[in-house]
Amino acid sequence: MALTTEQQLIGQALGYEPLTEEEATGQYPADADFQDAPKSSIPSTGNVYRTKRGVLRCFWIPTGRNYTTVESEELTGWYDVPDLEEIEEWTFDSCCPTPAGDDVEHDHPDSWLRILSLV
Repeated sequence: MALTTEQQLIGQALGYEPLTEEEATGQYPADADFQDAPKSSIPSTGNVYRTKRGVLRCFWIPTGRNYTTVESEELTGWYDVPDLEEIEEWTFDSCCPTPAGDDVEHDHPDSWLRILSLV
């Protein structure tokens, strides 16, 4: 999804240059800090590894109390790192999703922006 006109104007006022279409489709370049195979070590929220196909995956354990214990256990796991277009959109939006797709504030412990240490 492209930025709205309002978001583009805000970005322009801040000196931000929107992503090109080519840039927007690429995954956010999170640092792969989890070198071992996911099954051989115990990851924590925010750990990232690169699959053999080159896809970045991020580990998430829900901590924001939005989920029951059972839901948290079911949701805990590895998720594909979002693409740059999504990150750009969430930066200008009033909310950000969790890996489970629930909208929360940007600084919520379960928001993608927080998990990726962008806020």
